[in-house]
Amino acid sequence: MAESLRRGPFYILLVAVFLGMLGLGIVLPLLPVFVEEFNASPFWVGALFAGYGLSRIIFTPSIGSLSDKYGRKWFITGGLGLYTLVSIWYIFPGSIYELFVIRFIHGIASALISSVAMSYVGDLTPKGQEGLYQGRLSNVFYLGMGSGPIIGGAIYSVAGFTPVFIVMAIMSFIPFLLCIRMLPESKPEFRTPPKLWSAFCHPRMQANLFFRFMNTFAYSAFMVFIPVLAATQYGYSTTLTGLVIAFEVFSMAISLGYFGKMADSGRYKRSHMIVIGTLLVSFGTLALIFVKFLPVVGIVAILIGVGNAIAIVAATAVVAIDGRELGQGVVMGAFNTAMSIGIVVPPLIFGVILTFWGIDAVFLIAGLITLASLPFFWWLVLRSRKWFATRAAACEPGS
Repeated sequence: MAESLRRGPFYILLVAVFLGMLGLGIVLPLLPVFVEEFNASPFWVGALFAGYGLSRIIFTPSIGSLSDKYGRKWFITGGLGLYTLVSIWYIFPGSIYELFVIRFIHGIASALISSVAMSYVGDLTPKGQEGLYQGRLSNVFYLGMGSGPIIGGAIYSVAGFTPVFIVMAIMSFIPFLLCIRMLPESKPEFRTPPKLWSAFCHPRMQANLFFRFMNTFAYSAFMVFIPVLAATQYGYSTTLTGLVIAFEVFSMAISLGYFGKMADSGRYKRSHMIVIGTLLVSFGTLALIFVKFLPVVGIVAILIGVGNAIAIVAATAVVAIDGRELGQGVVMGAFNTAMSIGIVVPPLIFGVILTFWGIDAVFLIAGLITLASLPFFWWLVLRSRKWFATRAAACEPGS
């Protein structure tokens, strides 16, 4: 596809993803407030976040495969429309259980957008620029996600719940209209229909899927439980809590483009980038237990964001390469499913830990689990390299 033809759909996707994620991020600082309003157990802080991930586990794989078969546009558009409706529903939950249902449907909307948008970008990406294109998409993804908590926390502090979700609905409705009118269809052609399990059985994909799942332990601790830590240990308002979340997300968003180019340069092994990024994330997560002064907390949050940027953009670039063989919708669906499982499992575990051992234990265990995942990840990397070497040797003339 010529560069001029790529550029239009790509920029439309960037705007749509940014505004959609802006609306999604608005709700994050308010989950503990919802739990307190319903006089529910602290366990529900993790459960509400997990409800969002549970629906992504169920629907993301099939949505990715279906987008390979039927095209991308209307999955993305439908997800943005569902975002809009769910945003209004947040104003009227009658119980903590109804709020869980809202979060579940919110996850369906996210499944319709995130992996399909990544697949669409994979369709547009020239060979050798996987890190650059996926980095730019991730950049606006996290810029929107980072702006949301600041806006949501500030609006709630000034005006309460209802205006927060009205803004959230508007931020979803604008890209919904934009995609209907301006986003062309992208429907790749395959000689044989892509199969989801081919992604889960692929050795290099297995290494990246394992990384993506384990990365969510630190991610869940920060995004779900930093409001609890900020309120109980730091004494922060919802506005300051949103600011801390934004430090992490903005630092990640701003640096994704740079690290995407680094991943494409050929001078650095992407597997090494994943290891280095994971080390930064794990040590940053552990450090949150010991710091309380806002500027120091902000520095630690930035460290975590940069670590996530280094690791995630490298892994996503490799997944986009494998998508040329296996199907972009299939590999991005599998990659996002691994993340979605991580969105469900760690928050539930951390909800129990919070109830029995307190908030410090959540960040201690999250940091240690992330760190302990690296040896097995590296074993998977070495195994995939051996598999590729064997396959290459089998394809040589005379072999």
